Amino acid sequence: MATPIIPAEADTPDSNGMQTLESSPVGFGSRLRAAAANVLGDSRLLWTLVGITAIRRVLADAPVFLPEGADVYQFIESGRQALSNPGAIYSHSVALIATGYTWTITWPPPQILLAVPFSLVPPPLDAWLWVLTDALMSAVGLFLLYRAIRERFGWTLPVYVLIVLLFTPIFEDVRLGQRGGPILLCAGAAMLAVRRHPVLAGALSGIGTSIKFYPAALMLSVMPRYWSRFTAALVGVAGTVLAISFIPFGSPVLYVTKILLPIGSGVEGSTGDCFQNSTPLLFSRLIGGHSYSVLSASGGVFTNVTLVPWRLPWLASILTYATIAAIVVATLWAARRSGWAQPYSMSLAFSLGALIPGDVYTYQFLPLLPLTLVLMLKAIEQRLWGTVALAGLALEAFVNSPCALPFSGLWTIAGLAIFGAAVAASSKFTESRARP
Repeated sequence: MATPIIPAEADTPDSNGMQTLESSPVGFGSRLRAAAANVLGDSRLLWTLVGITAIRRVLADAPVFLPEGADVYQFIESGRQALSNPGAIYSHSVALIATGYTWTITWPPPQILLAVPFSLVPPPLDAWLWVLTDALMSAVGLFLLYRAIRERFGWTLPVYVLIVLLFTPIFEDVRLGQRGGPILLCAGAAMLAVRRHPVLAGALSGIGTSIKFYPAALMLSVMPRYWSRFTAALVGVAGTVLAISFIPFGSPVLYVTKILLPIGSGVEGSTGDCFQNSTPLLFSRLIGGHSYSVLSASGGVFTNVTLVPWRLPWLASILTYATIAAIVVATLWAARRSGWAQPYSMSLAFSLGALIPGDVYTYQFLPLLPLTLVLMLKAIEQRLWGTVALAGLALEAFVNSPCALPFSGLWTIAGLAIFGAAVAASSKFTESRARP
């Protein structure tokens, strides 16, 4: 066990990246700092917390793992359709979306092609094989992100793993058979490579962009000296992959105008449910007075609720566009203020995939995980306990399903809080660029 750190008036860095103090604590702040140092200096305690949290995660997710309506089954089916009649996939989806029904194939062709090898495996092994593959790619992506974080101390790994275990969206992605694994793998690899190999990082980001479009926001996170090479690689790879993969599936114009844009902005007339949360939906429900569906206390039955008595949709729209614009501007400002430090800048831009779209399901909050990890580790290292507390409260919201919270929009509020805290702390990341 690491030797407990005793608080004092003067402090010097110890091997754990915290502070060694030499006299009795004075005041609440000193006692809090001493308690934090003692906890972070005890690796056995940290790993015990990781073990307990892992057991709780297994007990919580095992009963609902791969439910009957899991997305993986439609994903595998899209691979089978790609082998039999690929040209009919998107035209069928367009007809359903026009009626307000969004539970259909809306992902771009590279995702469908990902499903093809797994569709050749007999059920139920096909679904399980993809889920295991997705989980493995997520784990590798998180490992690469960990490698990209330069400042690592004795407490860094257990705290890193603990944050991942508390972040429900990644487990939602895996248990439903979604496609967050390939995106996280490409993003983690890009964050590790961007310092020395911006073209490779751009190409990896381009592969991720061809699977889901939000990794294109990574173009906002690269320093001007590397920006042209990074962006050219991203656009070139993404464009090439999409152009080739669209050939058997029909018109990309039809896909963009009739599927991508309606889904990205939210289908008109759809109130959504407690599993759907986003910045636009937050203002729509709190300011616009729109209702949404929640599960009854007994479960299995959805009922509509309205949170406020007023209806101000025009104000909700203004606040939505203003907030989205502020998020983009803040991303550029914070990345520049940090000296384009990595992986901070890229994780900040990556998080836009959860904060900007019109409809964000539980698993689609996954882009916030890298930013949460990078922010929490830096805040602990720098002893920014206010930031740690704010990010910790936000992380607490992500522990439970949004439908189990008093207001499902707490997930969006938590995401915005993490983003805001990361922007405010941007100057704390500048030291990262000074090291080779």
